[in-house]
Amino acid sequence: MAPSYSGVWNISTQYQYASVWPFDANLGTRVLVAGGYNNSVAAINVIEFFITQVANDSADFGDLSVTRGQVAQLGNDTRAVIAGGYTGSANSNVIDYVAYSTTGDATDFGDLTTTAGGAPSTSANNVRGIFKGGDRAGTASNVIDYITIASTGNAQDFGDLTSAKGGANKGMVSTTTRGIFAGGGSKSNEIEYITIASAGNATDFGNLTDGRDQQTGGVASSTRGVFAGGQGSASYSNIIDYITLSSAGNATDFGDLTAGKRFPAGASTSTKGFFTGGSTSNSARTADIDTITIASTGNATDFGADLTASKFTHGASSSGQAGVQALTSLPSAIALFVDDVDTHISSIDITTLGNAIAFGDISYTAINGAYGGASSATRNCFGGGSSGGSPIDNIDLTIFATRGKGTDFGNLTQARMSVGGSGNGRGMYFGGQVSGGGYVDVVDYTTISSAGNATDFGNLSENTNGCAVSGNTTRILALGGRTSGYRNVIEYFTISSTGNATDFGDMTQNVAWPMATSSSTRVTAAGGYATNAYTNVIEYVTTASTGNGTDFGDLTVARGQGGCVSNSTRGVYMGGYGAADDGTIDYWTIASTGNAIDFGDLLAATTGGAQSNGHGGIA
Repeated sequence: MAPSYSGVWNISTQYQYASVWPFDANLGTRVLVAGGYNNSVAAINVIEFFITQVANDSADFGDLSVTRGQVAQLGNDTRAVIAGGYTGSANSNVIDYVAYSTTGDATDFGDLTTTAGGAPSTSANNVRGIFKGGDRAGTASNVIDYITIASTGNAQDFGDLTSAKGGANKGMVSTTTRGIFAGGGSKSNEIEYITIASAGNATDFGNLTDGRDQQTGGVASSTRGVFAGGQGSASYSNIIDYITLSSAGNATDFGDLTAGKRFPAGASTSTKGFFTGGSTSNSARTADIDTITIASTGNATDFGADLTASKFTHGASSSGQAGVQALTSLPSAIALFVDDVDTHISSIDITTLGNAIAFGDISYTAINGAYGGASSATRNCFGGGSSGGSPIDNIDLTIFATRGKGTDFGNLTQARMSVGGSGNGRGMYFGGQVSGGGYVDVVDYTTISSAGNATDFGNLSENTNGCAVSGNTTRILALGGRTSGYRNVIEYFTISSTGNATDFGDMTQNVAWPMATSSSTRVTAAGGYATNAYTNVIEYVTTASTGNGTDFGDLTVARGQGGCVSNSTRGVYMGGYGAADDGTIDYWTIASTGNAIDFGDLLAATTGGAQSNGHGGIA
């Protein structure tokens, strides 16, 4: 018999009675289970939760905003999101959310792009959530939607599945970069994947060991994805398959569930998978929870605890799923890169080396490598771009210390793309291309600390598209660009006043779409398109003086239209376009000269724009 829980246990007693050591449920990893149908096949609004570290029965959490079954569910490390479903009379487009750490009723998040019953599959990392397929408008769908989990708002179109599918896997089978789903349709054996950071269509991954629909449960560690149950060769399948998430290929047998089940929902920690509820026959549902150790193979075992009631077609997610990177702090020197594919923002720590990680999304969609960026030590504003081929005047605000979705800041004085940008307390936006293909000499400015529309600052010496822009706390330089041809002009503005450009000197080559960054004393310009080919040239000037550019070294890959950022000592070039979209990140030490060195890679090969919280205009 174990001793009383009161008082102090010594070490030997703790080890002896480890299995009954008191556990604070507030410190555990929660699985939330939401919606679904009960044993009478009536839709329910129940949200419940259990703790993965202790086999106690599930407890009431709150209610959905709309009663519905066939829901889709995902989350990051702090928030669960429940979307779509069938109310009993119609498909729903409602998206709800709750915080894992609290209890209470769900709050409205926004809407899916279409109504969706038939339980779309889900994937997520700590920033972006993906809803794939399901029954939309009464038929199986190939639609893929996405949201930024930390914010609220309606879902946006991501791309398409390889074919229309309803009733695919339930549960997040994701890494921090890749989302995978399996089965669905008419007992499909297809496994498909998407890159979470980069909008686009799904790609074939491989095949299940047995084609299944009726919603297999899905769970994942950081390396392995597991799919269980559904309807396949057996009407109520007990099959568990697994895949290696990083490499495409067919699934391998893992073991069996404790019983054949349709419609179980999966949730996981970094090591354990949990398959909740499901239908075990045409008239029987279950409240059982099966569990597996994801890194091994073998049959599932009973978790030793149950849901509050038997249910199926519900959703499930966990605050500890391995694909959700727990990002509790941000580096002091951060750079943000927004790509030209959709709205995605990724980030790097300039002081270290390594690959980019997910940060969030801008509040509008712009493409064509066309963002002008301006930043202070705390705030970043991306401006301009194109939507549907037409220039836009949006300015989006992102806070360096906060991951998630940007907010509307204001508008440029006119719509344009391929805008140059930089700033300190002022954000400045240079030139660009307007509707009809013409270029402009317009320079706008904003006060970064307060939202509002841009104001006229002055003019470049000529109508210019795609110039590089950077500077220090007193001057901003505009380098190169395209007019009627490619130009080598360098000109400057004094930030504290308004007025037109003053001649500074010449670059070493005629070049459009170079990218520039700075320390407090130097501006370095890199890459671009030099008349007939992309270039790898890096050159520099001393910001406080005037004069021509001097050779600095070379990028590792010739390219333009990327993002160039810095802290007080290091310049970094992110992505760009050369022979193809490029995901390479290079860096160099601004105070010296020499060729760039490999830093890491972006989440996806793409062009775009970037800003940092430590460039020379801030130092």
